[in-house]
Amino acid sequence: MLTSSSLKRAAYMVLAAVIVLVTCQVLGLIGQKHYKGALPIPVGVMLQALAFGCMNALLAIGIVLIYRANRIINFAHAGFGGVAAILFFELTGFEGWPYWAAAVVAVAAAGVLGFAMELFFIRRFGKAARLVLTVVTIGVGQLLAGIAGLVPGLLRDKTARSAVPKTPFTRFHWKVFPVVLNGNYAVLAAVTVALLVAFVLFFRFTSIGIAVRGAAENDDRASLLGINTKNLASLVWVIAAASAGVAYVLQVPITGITAGASGAAGGLGSGLLLRALTAAVLGGMENLPIAVVASLLIAVFESSVFFAFSQTAIVDAAMVVVIVLVLLAQRKKLARTEDSGAGTWAATEEIRPIPAELAPLPSVRSGKRRLYAMVGLFLLAFPWFMSPAQTNLGSLFAIYGIIVVSLVVLTGWGGQISLGQFAFVAVGAMAGGSLISRAHWPFVLALIAGSAIGAGAAVLLGLPALRIRGLFLAVTTLGFAVAASTVLLNQRYFGAILPNTVNRPKLVWIRFEDERAYYYLCLLGLAFAVAAAQGIRHSRTGRVLIAMRDNERAAQAFGVNLVRTRLATFAISGFLAAFAGVLFASHQHAVHQTAFTADQSIQLFLMAVIGGLGSVPGALFGAIYLGVLNIVVHGAVGRLLGSSFGVLIVLMFFPGGLGALVFKARDSVLRRIAIRRRIYVPSLLGQYGMVGGQMARVPLAPKFGTDGTAVKVPVRYRRPSRIGAAGASQSARRWSY
Repeated sequence: MLTSSSLKRAAYMVLAAVIVLVTCQVLGLIGQKHYKGALPIPVGVMLQALAFGCMNALLAIGIVLIYRANRIINFAHAGFGGVAAILFFELTGFEGWPYWAAAVVAVAAAGVLGFAMELFFIRRFGKAARLVLTVVTIGVGQLLAGIAGLVPGLLRDKTARSAVPKTPFTRFHWKVFPVVLNGNYAVLAAVTVALLVAFVLFFRFTSIGIAVRGAAENDDRASLLGINTKNLASLVWVIAAASAGVAYVLQVPITGITAGASGAAGGLGSGLLLRALTAAVLGGMENLPIAVVASLLIAVFESSVFFAFSQTAIVDAAMVVVIVLVLLAQRKKLARTEDSGAGTWAATEEIRPIPAELAPLPSVRSGKRRLYAMVGLFLLAFPWFMSPAQTNLGSLFAIYGIIVVSLVVLTGWGGQISLGQFAFVAVGAMAGGSLISRAHWPFVLALIAGSAIGAGAAVLLGLPALRIRGLFLAVTTLGFAVAASTVLLNQRYFGAILPNTVNRPKLVWIRFEDERAYYYLCLLGLAFAVAAAQGIRHSRTGRVLIAMRDNERAAQAFGVNLVRTRLATFAISGFLAAFAGVLFASHQHAVHQTAFTADQSIQLFLMAVIGGLGSVPGALFGAIYLGVLNIVVHGAVGRLLGSSFGVLIVLMFFPGGLGALVFKARDSVLRRIAIRRRIYVPSLLGQYGMVGGQMARVPLAPKFGTDGTAVKVPVRYRRPSRIGAAGASQSARRWSY
C-alpha cells in the first residue's frame, strides 16, 4: 500500500533523476563541440552506464544490509566480489567450466566467505565498539585480497592473461549509437531488478526479514523476544557477500579481467567502493530503493563526464562533496545510531612510563642505557651492513614511521579515525616537491612550507569532522584519499605545479643522492616527529586530547574548546604527514599519481593498528613489523596476507598492539626487580598489600582433614617466601615465577 511518505520519496527520486539527466546533457554541450545524434550525451552511453550502475547498486545493497544488521560500514564488501570474479574467470577460462556452473560456484564461494568472516571475526568482536569492528572489516578486506591472489595458484594457473570471457548471452548484439550492447548487459540489469524486488519482499513480508529489521533496530530487545540474532547476522552477511559476488561475476563478461589484477581485485577497491558508499549514504544507510537509484544516477553521471571530457577524475571530487553534504544534512538521524555504540577508538592502550619508585635504581637506569644504545647502534649501522636497495627501503619505512606518528596524534589521541592520511602526504609531496623543483627553494624552507600547507589542508578536512564523526568520518576521509590521488595529482588539472623531477637536497658538503646519507636524513626526520609528538603528549595539549577522546562532555564541562582542539589535532597530524610527504617526494625523485593511492592510506592505518595506536613507540612497532615483512616475504599476495592476519590477530588477542605486548614484557622485568628489592610498586603489584611496612607474604594453603576441618601444618613445612607478592616459589634462593 502506497503511503504519502512513499509517494513523496518516489517524487524526490524522479526529480533527482531529471536533474542528473539534464546536467549530463549540459555537460555534453560544454565538452562536445561537435556531436552526432539527437542528444549531446547519446542514449547508448546512458544505457551502457546503467550496466555499471547495476553493479554499484548490488554493492550498495550489501553495504546497506550489513549496516542495518550490525550498524557498521563494511569496507571488505568489494573483496567478496573480487574473490568471486577471479574464481569465475579461472573456472571458465582455465578449467573450461560451463558458464552457469562457474557462476553458481563463484557466487556460492562469496557467500561461504561471508559466513566464515562473520563467524570467525565479526562475531568475535560483537560487543566491541563499532569503530573497532569497522577496522576489523578493513583487515578482512586485506585478507580477501590475499585470498583472491591465491586463487590462480590453487587452480595451478601460472599464466597471467587479460581476457573477456564468452557467455551464452554474448552472441546477442544491439547497436545503440555510439556503443554496441550485448546480452550480458541485459542479464546484469534483469538480475539487479530481480534482486531488488526480492530484497524488498524479503524484508517486508517474511518472518526472517522482519526479524532482521527488528534486530537491527534493537539487538537486545530482539534477543529477549527469543530471536537468535547471531544466526540472523550470519544470514545477512551471506546475502550481502553473495550480492557482491553476483555483481562482480556478471560484470566480468562485460569488462573482463586485466592480467595481474587478481591480487588487487580482492582488495578494498577504493574507487568502486567509494561510489557504492556514496549511493548507500544517499539512501540514509537504510533505504534500498534510494540506494539503487543513486547508484544508477552516479554511473550515468560518470559515463557522461567521460564521454564529454575523456576523463572521470572530477567525479571522485564530486563524490566527496556529495558525501559531506548528505552526512551533514542527515547528521541528527545518523548521530542517534552513532551514539548508541560507536564510541571512539577505544582499543588504544596507553603505555605507562617506568614507575617513579624504580626509575632511579642503578639497574633500571643502566638497562635503559643499554637498550637505547643497542637500538641506536642498530639504526646507525643499518646502512653499513645492508645493500643499497635495502637501505632505500629503510629510508622509506622511516618515512612511513613519521606518517604512523601522525596517525597516533589524530586517531590514537584525538579519537578521529582517518582512512585518508596518505592524502596529506600527497599534499605535502606536491607542495614541497613543486617548491624544490620549480621555485628552486632551499630544501629546509620547502620542507617547512610543504608541511604548513599540509596542516592547512588537514584543517579544511577537519571542518566537516566537527559534525561528522566515527564511522562516517572514515567514509569521508577515504573519499578524500581517492580524490587526492585522482584529482590533486592529475596532470590535466595541476600539471602546471606538479613537479616532474624532485632532486634530493645538498646540504653543505653532504649530497643526499647517496642512499646512506638520505637514510640518515629520514632517520633524523623520524626522530624530530617522535620528539614533537612526545612533547605534545606530555603537555597540556596532549592531556586535553586524551580527555576529549575519552569523554567530550566532561572535557567541555572543564572549559575545553572542542572545536579548537579538534582542528588543532587535524593541523598537527596534517603537518607531520605533509612533512613525511616532502621527504617521500625527494626519496622517489618525483610525485607520481600511482604512488599516492587510497590503498596506501589503508595500509598505513593497519600498520598503526598492528603496532598500537596508544603511544608513539608502540605504533612504530607496526612500521617495524611491515618493514620486516617486506624484506622477508616476496610478492604482494604474501604481504597482504601478512598485514591482514597481523591486524586481525592483534585486534583479537592483543588489543593494545605489538607495542603493548613488548611493554608488558618490560613490566614483567620491572616487577621482578621490585620483588627482589622488596619495593612495593602499586602499578605493578596493585593486587598485593602491605603488612607492617613489608610486602605481604603469600599465606600457606590450609590443609583439610577428612571431616572438612582445617589441620595445622607442621612447622617443618613452613618456609618464609622471598617473593611473597608473586607467591609462585617457596625456595630460599632460586628465582622462578
